Amino acid sequence: MAAAGSDTRKETILVVDDAETIRKMVCAMLAQNGYGCLEACDGQEALEKLLMDTPVHLVLTDVVMPGMGGPELAARLARERPDVRIVFMSGYSEHPVVRNMEYTARRFLPKPFTASTLMDKIRQALDEPWDGLK
Repeated sequence: MAAAGSDTRKETILVVDDAETIRKMVCAMLAQNGYGCLEACDGQEALEKLLMDTPVHLVLTDVVMPGMGGPELAARLARERPDVRIVFMSGYSEHPVVRNMEYTARRFLPKPFTASTLMDKIRQALDEPWDGLK
């Protein structure tokens, strides 16, 4: 893993989670590893930030949230910002929505996770070719 700030590109991650403590913790981990970080408390707020042409390279979104959850946000992004990569996270492995997402295992991060696991998943998602959610 590259040291923070050693890469010339400054990638920005939008962290979407209804739990403020999780958003803050994840953003702190990302910042310590040289990423820019934006926050949104739900899918609607995330979509508003993304539609303002905010430079975002990846959205890390919780699956289950009040209002617009992760899967609905992903569907909207696929139409309106298909260039933005998506990684899902959830602590509800038995929730039906999460169980139905098994096909996206390489784009899924189970909670709780370590900083190392988070960085590995983010780097993998940013480095692999992006063909949208399929």
